[in-house]
Amino acid sequence: MARILVNGIATIDHVLDVAEYPEEDTESRALASVSTPGGNAANIARILAQAGHRADLAAVIASDADGESLLRMLEGFAVGITPCARQAGRTPVSHVLRSRRSGSRTIVHYRDLPELTATEFREIELAGYDWFHFEGRNPSELPGLLAAARAAAVDQPVSLELEKPRAGLDNAIPLADVLMFSRDWARTRTEEPEAFIDWAAQRHPEQVQTLTWGRRGAWVAYRGGIFHCPPSAGLSIRDSLGAGDSFNAGLIHALISGQPPEQALGAAVRLAERKLSQQGLDGLFA
Repeated sequence: MARILVNGIATIDHVLDVAEYPEEDTESRALASVSTPGGNAANIARILAQAGHRADLAAVIASDADGESLLRMLEGFAVGITPCARQAGRTPVSHVLRSRRSGSRTIVHYRDLPELTATEFREIELAGYDWFHFEGRNPSELPGLLAAARAAAVDQPVSLELEKPRAGLDNAIPLADVLMFSRDWARTRTEEPEAFIDWAAQRHPEQVQTLTWGRRGAWVAYRGGIFHCPPSAGLSIRDSLGAGDSFNAGLIHALISGQPPEQALGAAVRLAERKLSQQGLDGLFA
């Protein structure tokens, strides 16, 4: 299997399962409670490790007790933590309400911790990785992070997740081989996914580009070809937390395993659906 470096953030997710979302200014009892590693990059590394890859996380971890706990939890999921940098500050947390009625989740995130800089990233031993993946954050540093990966790579792919629109992230796009666009990102340009993926395919014809759009499925564009994968009929959504991360991890796993982009798209969609149909991230490749 491959050796993959994933850059982004890691949090502690405090998840409460509720029968349905409570009304404002009311009190209710949760059905279950769990604390687990979270954050897009940490989730992707965790899923890739589950698939048998050596997945290392390059993130800033706070030098507090919660940071120590977070590192131990990540190690418990076979995520490599050696590239992580320790800094003074508070461990980021996400408080998540997960509705058993709808399967959706509502997240309130708190973060007061610097993100990894390009200088810190260059201090990592980058030789020997087969794939570099970046969470699209921190616009001032992101191009430098990708440039460092490019300088260390021979022909290893570099992928970039573009989930939340942030001014300046576009500057990193030319440095990636695989672009993973979200619905929120595409909506800054159009409300029609077909129009966005067609525009993106013309703008970046040599890059593999995916677009996810919930119940309308997902698309991939590559070298003039555009393919669509619809969702499975009758899919029952039990838990949407981490579904997007499952898609991105599934895409990386399929592409690095040698599948062509159109087949990798289908594999990624089905893995995300498997996540949607179950609670938690365990057992996705069982």
